[in-house]
Amino acid sequence: MSTPRRSFLSRLAALLAVGSAPATLAAAVRPEPEPAPAFWPDERWLEMIANREHKIIIEAGSVADGLGLRRALNFIDVLNQDYQIPDGRVGCAVGTHSGALVFILNDAMWAKHGLGAKYGVKDAQGNAATTNTFRAGAPFTVEALAKRGVQFLACNRSLMRLGRELAGATGNANATHAELVANVLPGVVVTPAMIVAVSRAGTRGVPYMAVP
Repeated sequence: MSTPRRSFLSRLAALLAVGSAPATLAAAVRPEPEPAPAFWPDERWLEMIANREHKIIIEAGSVADGLGLRRALNFIDVLNQDYQIPDGRVGCAVGTHSGALVFILNDAMWAKHGLGAKYGVKDAQGNAATTNTFRAGAPFTVEALAKRGVQFLACNRSLMRLGRELAGATGNANATHAELVANVLPGVVVTPAMIVAVSRAGTRGVPYMAVP
């Protein structure tokens, strides 16, 4: 099997033999990026975002009336309307952690764990919401944005912490955490930690925005 070093040396020797131009030679000797180890988490979401012409990762850490979701909508809409750039050329990820995890948890978790009351989210009647009011309906909701290509991420470290909070002193934190992971909305990627996801995106040239 040819090793990367042998492959590199073979290409270099061939170019020198034919007297390649300096620019061609420089491109050839540039080391090839190493592939991610097989045991790394699934980062297909990152490949999709990084390969788009216009891209951003938005980190949302609080409910804030859906501000993180609204920022994503604004990013896409302005590119559409003011720059005539279609959704297919836009890469946008919304990374949720802390209170913003409620965006990506399904109605069953909202009802069971009282997430509306916990995070101060009201329904249309002014009562604590018992279903995920950010799931569907308005243009800035999770399902509406996902249809336009937005990728949603959930911080596993934050899900672990939320599991401990919800389980309390007498509950099973591990079981609650597993339940939360199993009940994220369809298409949401649970990533090991949002700070690492943001860092990994930065290495691929994806701009970053934090929404408090």
